[in-house]
Amino acid sequence: MVAFDMMNIPLGGLIGFFVGSLAGHFFFDMPREKDESEGAFRAYQKRRGEFLFHVFRLCAKMAKSDGAVSKAEVDLMENLMRNHFRLNESARIEAIRVWKQSKDSPHTFEQYAKAFYNDFNRERHQVMNMMDLLFATAAADGSLHPREEELLLRAAGIFHIGRMQYDRIKSRYYQTRQQRQQQQGRWTPLDPHYALLGANPADSLDLIKKKYRALAVQWHPDKMLANGASNEALKHAKEKFQQINEAYEKITEARK
Repeated sequence: MVAFDMMNIPLGGLIGFFVGSLAGHFFFDMPREKDESEGAFRAYQKRRGEFLFHVFRLCAKMAKSDGAVSKAEVDLMENLMRNHFRLNESARIEAIRVWKQSKDSPHTFEQYAKAFYNDFNRERHQVMNMMDLLFATAAADGSLHPREEELLLRAAGIFHIGRMQYDRIKSRYYQTRQQRQQQQGRWTPLDPHYALLGANPADSLDLIKKKYRALAVQWHPDKMLANGASNEALKHAKEKFQQINEAYEKITEARK
């Protein structure tokens, strides 16, 4: 997967072929469901592997954009690998290798962003997920460096994300953090869980529960199946449903 950087090959169409053959194998350790065809399972693995490949490339560039990668940014990536994406150990090692190669690569953030959008422009939820992950990376060290904001704005332009959507995502990480700084003085690992539920740390538990329930209904696999979702869409719904449940559990546990 790191061959693009090592050989200075343009990104573009080679990503689909190269990442498809490797990333799905390295990035996922998922059980096969008996009623799912092997072809559909491999297609799902390949697509998710491609997404993670772009995630670690872009987030590495974002982390390095203000001059040096902080411990908080490394900790965030470690949390994403282990708890959010649930990578096994071999997948984690490969993801770290992609991260390290990408942060020092001569390719620019804009090149990586365009390559990602070229691959995922028809999957709007993944585009928005990527924007959220970039904000989380920028916010990990507790401030917004001008260079980080410059890259976030460029990503929004490449991803065709309007200013209203951009400001809404930004407020999850910065507006609420300004309020928390007076109380705690730093960003917390719960922020991505709040962001996933579209909630803020200042929200009441009742409001968070309402947002959680609405998302759980929206992404429930049974509902998706009843609506005739494809195998790939159903796989994504199951993963999203699991992430929503986990986010709510983490928040409620922290508030006990």
